[in-house]
Amino acid sequence: MVADAPMTPVDIEPLPRLARLAWDRAPALCASRDGCADYHRSWSMLRLVRAGGKPPAGWRFFHAEIARAAARGARRVLISGGADAGLLAIVASGFRNAGVVPRITFVDRCATPVMQNRLLGAELGLDLRAETADLREFRADGMDLVIAHSFLVFFETAERARVVANWAESLAPGGALLMSSALADEGPGALWRPASADDIPARKARLQAQARGAGLTPAEAAELADVAGRVWATRPSDRTGGLTEAELRGHFRAAGLAVERIACKPRADAPALGAARQRRRAEIVARAPG
Repeated sequence: MVADAPMTPVDIEPLPRLARLAWDRAPALCASRDGCADYHRSWSMLRLVRAGGKPPAGWRFFHAEIARAAARGARRVLISGGADAGLLAIVASGFRNAGVVPRITFVDRCATPVMQNRLLGAELGLDLRAETADLREFRADGMDLVIAHSFLVFFETAERARVVANWAESLAPGGALLMSSALADEGPGALWRPASADDIPARKARLQAQARGAGLTPAEAAELADVAGRVWATRPSDRTGGLTEAELRGHFRAAGLAVERIACKPRADAPALGAARQRRRAEIVARAPG
């Protein structure tokens, strides 16, 4: 008898429907003061059209760590921000594979991803509380896991310290912070980017063709390309600065979190080591005392 294959995030996330909802409703749900309407309107649609519906990077890392935590009794989870419901799909499928029913809290300052997460939670029958709040101020109590994905890069250094401190105070003794994040090399100068990343007209043209191939109308495909072009032209780290491993370790140390793992994966298309400052995708585990 062949054992059932482990569940993946793709198995439980109705991305086409959630992408359409965000595309249609983000202009009304996103607060104008936050300037996130283009980002939240397009993110799920870009995952669907450009990435074929793939889950966020690092989902296998999260599944492995969730399995270990669940075996030790972890049940209470805080998801700290999310561009859409992709991270919730990772968490929910990971716990289902572990045979455990978690109690999940999802928090983001924007109502658009909160809406998407509430809808996914209701569809899956999850024990989920999803609320709109600022993670610089929000604190939960007694969380076994805090999970974040590419989140700290949206904040400047002092704000990052506040977020990490709130994560630490939200964790139960012995609880773990699980992160997937880009980390920048130390040193002065601009971070390396592939030349194609700054050729926004070419990227828009490719996206428009991909969107047509995915079934969007010509008008929708053109609008998606325009919205994505504005998002690509405004990178968060241009405003906040790249997050380095040294800075991250400093925030953990100040918050009383012990680093268990920071494993970096270089970009496949990056130049030879030492040629330029790079960003690397890192899988991170830090733990509260106790």
